[in-house]
Amino acid sequence: MDMDIKAIIGEMKKAVFGKDDVLEKILMCIMAEGHVIMEDKPGVGKTTIAKTVSKVLGLKSKRIQFTSDVMPSDVTGYITYNKNKGSDEFVPGPIFDTNILLADEINRASSKCQAALLEVMQERQATISSEAKAVDDPFVVIATMNPYISSLYGVSVLPQSELDRFSMALSVGYPKKEDEIALLASRDKGDPVESLSTVTSREEILAAREEAGNAFVAPEIYHYVYDLTAATRRHPDIEIGLSPRAELTLLRLAKTAAYFDGRDYVIPADIGRVFPDVAVHRIQTREQELTVISERRMQLLAQIMDSTPTPKFFSGR
Repeated sequence: MDMDIKAIIGEMKKAVFGKDDVLEKILMCIMAEGHVIMEDKPGVGKTTIAKTVSKVLGLKSKRIQFTSDVMPSDVTGYITYNKNKGSDEFVPGPIFDTNILLADEINRASSKCQAALLEVMQERQATISSEAKAVDDPFVVIATMNPYISSLYGVSVLPQSELDRFSMALSVGYPKKEDEIALLASRDKGDPVESLSTVTSREEILAAREEAGNAFVAPEIYHYVYDLTAATRRHPDIEIGLSPRAELTLLRLAKTAAYFDGRDYVIPADIGRVFPDVAVHRIQTREQELTVISERRMQLLAQIMDSTPTPKFFSGR
């Protein structure tokens, strides 16, 4: 079953202007069973994008507005005693009965609260009172955060272990002039997100996910992924390079990129298309940086891509 990618992006563009690449990559993450973190200045549309995606895809969504007083139980839920029933009962948190969880301003939560997301992001389950409870499928976290440098008060640094759970880190940025004018005009008649149509369904997404995951990967592609990864580990300006988990994520997203182009096999360009967004928040430079997505990191990744030989001939289909 082929999803109509153009129709999906086209509907999303009615509410999000000039950010086609961001929308496509979020859709890739959803199809690759991944999670997305968007770091950018306040007010550029991070939350609107998350709401638009869930509406057009026909998926259930919930939102957590993270603040310093949010507790881990506010995320996962808790067990309480029901005196009317005379027994304990589980009160589910917002991670349950949803497909897309918008974690708004995640870096304003405490480290304990951020850690509460780790298990569910990786294992698709949460353990409450020693009992593992599964979340819905698909389950995708779309987290937003403001750069540390623009909002230092009340901000916690996300641990490397949590950043590694996010498949991609994306930056929205300010829109171009024509897109910003179109944005202003679109708000004349209310919030355009409310008038969006649902273009696909959960069942179609799961079927497309399975089809994309079956894409053929030639041996040369595996070597190319390893070479890129190894280059991040030995670069003199990078203190921590990519992990094997990052390699697996890169391959899953490359398969989805191939699906978007109507192919059932991966080519080097698929790897290049997603590599910077998969790697930028995972590497750690020797300079102390207050942002997850920095110009310096992107420059280093561009150097690595330019200096890593691309397979010219490979046993693709």
